[in-house]
Amino acid sequence: MSTEEPAKSPIADGLSKMQVALHMPCARCGYELRELIADGDCPECGEPIRLTIIEVVDPTSRRLVPIQNPKAVGNSIIGVVFFFFFAAILAVLAFLSRAPESLPIPDFIHLFPTSGFVWLSAIAGLASLLNLIPMIRMCRQSVLIGCRAGIVFTFFGLCLWSLSMALIAIFLLDNPSHSSAVTMLFDTCLPVVASGLVFSGFRRLVPRLGQRSRAFRQAQGSRQRMNDLLAALVVIIVGRTLIVVSTTDSNLSLLGLIVMVMSLSLVVIGLGYLLRNTAWIRNALISPAPALLDLLRPKK
Repeated sequence: MSTEEPAKSPIADGLSKMQVALHMPCARCGYELRELIADGDCPECGEPIRLTIIEVVDPTSRRLVPIQNPKAVGNSIIGVVFFFFFAAILAVLAFLSRAPESLPIPDFIHLFPTSGFVWLSAIAGLASLLNLIPMIRMCRQSVLIGCRAGIVFTFFGLCLWSLSMALIAIFLLDNPSHSSAVTMLFDTCLPVVASGLVFSGFRRLVPRLGQRSRAFRQAQGSRQRMNDLLAALVVIIVGRTLIVVSTTDSNLSLLGLIVMVMSLSLVVIGLGYLLRNTAWIRNALISPAPALLDLLRPKK
């Protein structure tokens, strides 16, 4: 009496004739799977090798139009976000350095001159702008046409940020006799508009490049949404307005200060998440997932 062998899928049959050709650590334990048969199991932990292959190969990114010089694009986007993140932190420190001493703020922030924080923030904004230049040069290439609006918004936002920081250092800090409305225009409205332009640029630019990163696509809810940062900027304006229309040391002024500090904290945290996202994107652009035909070769 003959027993029928279970049917074998064409995919499994194809893998049985192939072996791993490139460096590929097991997805579960990290064991080196190179030279092993593709339909076998990891000798260390028993994880099916095909599952690691599925984890390594990224067909979605392979279907996208390839980017010329992806390393330059990856370094550019993470450089832009990193230096703007640094510029935002310095601007927050400048704001805290002039906050009432009754707030629990570290002493070194009060000891460092406010103008120093502001000038460093302007320099960091210029550094972010310089990192955008490689993408500006590639903007005319067909693959980056979809990113053009994001690059333009980011460019003008970074220019306005550096300009606003310089104006604050030159005209506002050296001459504190300006009216409250003028002070708010310089120290809040201009930086908020500049940040809004930058965030709008990131909103158009980062998701397009992020399609080439499996980690970015799978992050879903843990990815930083630019709409959250734009909303936080509006709340910053509200908090600053409360400070301007109220008397010093009043409850309304304290409420405005608390609102501003909380909103600025959300912006900094959001930019930190964005920096992590762009690190994923950079890794995917510099070291793209191998194609299946590159990863496997016929069994010897």
